[in-house]
Amino acid sequence: MKFILTVYICSAIAQQCSPGIIKPTEYKDWNDCLQNGYSESQMIFNNYTIEEINKYQILTKFTCIE
Repeated sequence: MKFILTVYICSAIAQQCSPGIIKPTEYKDWNDCLQNGYSESQMIFNNYTIEEINKYQILTKFTCIE
């Protein structure tokens, strides 16, 4: 089985998420996709200031789909 990762950037205040960012990599299993989802989320947060994260209550969510 192969999995595709899609990451969403969301605002808890607006209760909305951006269109998903589909990563072009196929992961060999659920674990690899999951681990990369958390890594990608951390990299996304590094693009925002603490003030922006707090002001908009930015969060990420992701899916791993076969």
